[in-house]
Amino acid sequence: MKEMELTTQKAVDYLKKNVKVHDNIEISYNRIFAEGEVLNVDFSEYFGEPGFKMLVSLDESDLGATVEIDVFEVQEDIIEFVHYPKDGEVVEVTVI
Repeated sequence: MKEMELTTQKAVDYLKKNVKVHDNIEISYNRIFAEGEVLNVDFSEYFGEPGFKMLVSLDESDLGATVEIDVFEVQEDIIEFVHYPKDGEVVEVTVI
């Protein structure tokens, strides 16, 4: 496992460049912990501003719940995440 300490902006850049559909992610932001498979990554514009949203299917949920994380909206609240790519090394990121 590769461990990294990144600033908020570099952590968001890592997510944008490296997280792909069908990868798994564990992400902690504010008081929320979400763990599961990435179903979609969306970079559409919203109200004329660039966007970055991830749709995550929560693991071990009886309801088959999914959450949409607006990364730009919560970027200052991201504490840490672990990225489990389909192909490649697991990366643990702590935001400093």
